[in-house]
Amino acid sequence: MRRLATLGARLRRGRVLHPRGRLLAGTLEVTGAGELGVPVLDERGQYEVIARLSKGGSLPGRLPDVLGLAVRLPGPVDLLLSTCGAAPWLLRPRAGFTAGPYSSVVPYGSDAGPVWLVAVPEGEDVPADPALLPAALMRGPLLFHLLAARRDTPARPLATLRVRATLSERADLSFDPVRHGHPSLRIEGSLARLRRGAYQGSREGRHAEL
Repeated sequence: MRRLATLGARLRRGRVLHPRGRLLAGTLEVTGAGELGVPVLDERGQYEVIARLSKGGSLPGRLPDVLGLAVRLPGPVDLLLSTCGAAPWLLRPRAGFTAGPYSSVVPYGSDAGPVWLVAVPEGEDVPADPALLPAALMRGPLLFHLLAARRDTPARPLATLRVRATLSERADLSFDPVRHGHPSLRIEGSLARLRRGAYQGSREGRHAEL
């Protein structure tokens, strides 16, 4: 997986995964209601964060795609979410960046047991074209409500992400939930190994460090 990702990044001269997107400036306001064992998600506070909205399949224009929401928290701790259906473990293409929920797709191991991280958007419907994000954000911020979801209990609110402006793309910046994880919020098993190789290969292929 690592070698394939490295080759893909070199051929694309950029990201292998979610290459079409926009880097964003945002604020994360944590409610203090979490029980994950991760201070930045459990304790009340407000943080300046970097986020990215992207198209997983890099389909052109406004065509529906599996969309991505990546957030770098202080630590650093990276969260990577993709558009999902009614259940957080079901991927679903969307025609707009705020047209439906995002999720971690697979559960994290946490101090509170297996948990999916889910982001529910609020605000203007922005078509699934990263080129339209700057104009949309000039009209107002986009909100994403971050929740911790489990199979047997109601979802617990964790934080609200307010995305307010676009930033210049950075080839050296790589969101990676394995490399930039937290011991109490773990991607486990074969998925962790696959992701580790894919993200490492992508970084090496485009000479990214962060």
